[in-house]
Formats: sequence, structure tokens, C-alpha cells
Amino acid sequence: MLVAWLLGLLFSESDPGETTLRRHHTAGKMSTQEEKGGWFDALTTPLNACSLETYFPITRDDGINSSSDKPSDVPLVVGCYQLNESSQSDPEDPDTASSSAGSSRCGELRLHMIPTPSTSKTEMQFGDAACVLQMESGVLDGKWKRRRKNNQTAVEIPLFASACASGSIHIHGLEKNMSTDSTTDTTSWSLNHLASTEDGRSDTGLCLALAWNDYLNESEDQIVSSYSNGEVAIHQVSYHGDTNKAPKLEETHRWNAHTLFGCPSEVWTCSFLRGAENVVLSGADDCSMKVWDIRQTQRPVHKVGDREFEAGVTAISSHPSLDNIFAVGSYDEHVRLYDYRKMAEPLSKVSVGGGVWRIKWHPSTWSGESSCRGKLLVAAMHGGCRIVNFPSLDGGVEEYTAEEADVLSEFTAHESMAYGADWISFGSPELEAAASCSFYDRKAFIWE
Repeated sequence: MLVAWLLGLLFSESDPGETTLRRHHTAGKMSTQEEKGGWFDALTTPLNACSLETYFPITRDDGINSSSDKPSDVPLVVGCYQLNESSQSDPEDPDTASSSAGSSRCGELRLHMIPTPSTSKTEMQFGDAACVLQMESGVLDGKWKRRRKNNQTAVEIPLFASACASGSIHIHGLEKNMSTDSTTDTTSWSLNHLASTEDGRSDTGLCLALAWNDYLNESEDQIVSSYSNGEVAIHQVSYHGDTNKAPKLEETHRWNAHTLFGCPSEVWTCSFLRGAENVVLSGADDCSMKVWDIRQTQRPVHKVGDREFEAGVTAISSHPSLDNIFAVGSYDEHVRLYDYRKMAEPLSKVSVGGGVWRIKWHPSTWSGESSCRGKLLVAAMHGGCRIVNFPSLDGGVEEYTAEEADVLSEFTAHESMAYGADWISFGSPELEAAASCSFYDRKAFIWE
């Protein structure tokens, strides 16, 4: 079954390919003598890389979102996970071999600030980690809050939320470190802890995924999260009138969302939906995607099951600027495009050569630009990464028609499962690249 195989990937250390990449035991760049195969820079993380997330460019002088005439950096966070097997675990004993009892999960958040290239995208580099945070458990997912407040004159601290194997959610703020040395002209950044979910139930399960509600016009934020015990939860993020102060993170809803043969099914992905207030999407190992109204969660509003999906639903991403449009990825190696108003069948679908784990819309879609509205970056596990385009979204029409999607390019330098991927963009195609990471070989790349 898919669940056993994927959990084996995430929660075991059995891949023999790891050994050769443990030689340094610290994060470092790949050898310059290594065959590049389309990438500009690469590094090796100390722990298994599970997620990779980027944000808008940040100016170095004041931290405000970048304008084109100021030096800026793109924040990039790699979330890491590792299962440390107990020495008391006996592979011949089913009581210890079939569970993680006696084992511990450790994790890190690794912040890199990608500087603006002076002349070409080929100059993009990870550089040294600006900040490394040891987490209380393995990091399985993470998301930047993309929505920015309207008519706000004060600088808004970028917020990053992480989903951990302990079941907890943590929020960190990206902040500039004030230098006391007037002779240096360097800018340093850190991720500072602001809030966490309270420890409560012991049966919460692993927090597998989360997403911000980037489509609200309220003074408060929301986070949806999904869990290995089949549950989905909503959390309110309150700022008490000041978004630059530590927020309060409070769970407001939780329900049983997915089962398989009467048992809880891992909910691999979740998302809010632009243009549909109170709507949440979830996808799970039961080969189904469900649409929920959070005001009434006894049963889903819509369900798309195994007549459409041939394997678990692993990624859902709402379009940043188009109401009702969202993309769905599955381990059946396809990305599907849906319109919430017409759920009978997908508008389009495309094969990406591997099980889909992450979907990222082109960064220009957050500003409403139409030229790249159909472009997606996909982390496709053993298939590497793909950039695909749904042409029907590039025009200005409101009714989107079924149309074949295109695979524009692929990246296959990863020697292990590509779990994380995101765009690096400084506002123009000439200064745009992709970054991705893979689990067992602990590699991260910047590529075209």
C-alpha cells in the first residue's frame, strides 16, 4: 500500500545511498567538479530535507518587500526531518521493528538568504545558512504567509509556519539582526519563535501538512493543518491589533476527515480556496479529495474518489489570483486542474513522471499577472521536478475550458525523492530560477 511505502520513506533510515552523503556531517556545497546537469548551485543538508519554501524578495536596508532598484534577498527555508532509531530496537522483534517506540525524531529549519544576482540567474547561490533552528521534532511541511495587509504603512514581519512530527505547529518571524559593529556593511537575518500550538491531546498524530489562508481580508489569519490520524484542524492566528507583535495561535475546529477500510487515513495535504469563504480542501491516502465547509464538518460538500484518483492525493494548491481554481497532485503521477464550480471532472490533467508531493504556482500570480497564470512547479518524488503550464488560465476569460497541459521542462539531478520545490524570483524572467530538495540524499539545488 502507498501509506506503508511513503511512511517508510519518511520515517526510516534504510536507504544505502545516504552513506556517501554523510561524509561531512555538516551542510556544505556539492563539489564544483561534479557534473552539474542544469543546476547553478547545490548543497547537502545534515538531516533529510523534507520541504523547501521561498518568500518574496526582501530589501537589505529596511526589510520591506523589495523594489527593483534596491539590493534584496529571497528568503529560503529548508525543513529537515530525521528518525533516530533506538539501539534497543530489534528488527527481528515485531514489537519494536513495526513501531517507532524508543526512537526519536529530530528536525531543523535552515534559513538561506539568496542574494540578487548582479548580471545573470546563473549567479544564484545558497551561501551559508543565515540561521539554523533545532526543532523539537522533525519538520514535515512549512509555509510562508503570503498575504500582505492592505494600506499598512508599518513593516510587516514575514511569518513562517512549520508542521512537525510531534503534531505541533510553530510560527517564526523573519527578522533583521541589528549589528553593533558600525564598520561592517553586512545584513544578517534570523527566524525568531513567535507562537506554537499548545500541547494537549496525546493522540493528535503527526502534523503532515499546513497552509495559511492567504485569501482573507480580516485582521486575523487562519491556518489549516492535516494529520496522520485522519484529522483536519483550523487554527486562528490573532495579533491583538499589531501584526508585528507575537501572535496567538488557537485551534478552533478539528474533525475526522478521511478513513480507509474503517481506519484513519493519512491526510497528506490541505488548503483553503480563494473565492470560497469557509471552504477547505483535503487530500489523503484513501485516494480521495474532499471539499469541506468548516461551519459544518459532519460530511464533505464534495468528494472526488478513486474513480478519478488511482492513488493517494498528496498535494492541493489554490490559485493565488483566480477564484475557485485549484491544482491537485496525486501519487498516480498526475497534476489535475479543478474549478470549484464544476467538480464533476477536472478541467485538465498532466502526467509528470513521478508521484506529486508539492505544487507551487508561479510567483507572479500573487500580483495578478496573466502571462504566467497557468505555470506550476511540481516536486514529483522519484521523477524529479517538472514545470508545467495550463494554457487555459493564461487568458483573461472567467470560464476556463478543458485544454491539454504542457510540460515545459524537467529537472532530474536528484538521486532520491524530490519532496520540496519552490520558485526564486526577483521580479523578471531573467532573474528567475527554481530550487528543490530531496530526502534520502539530502541534496538541495538551484536550477533553471
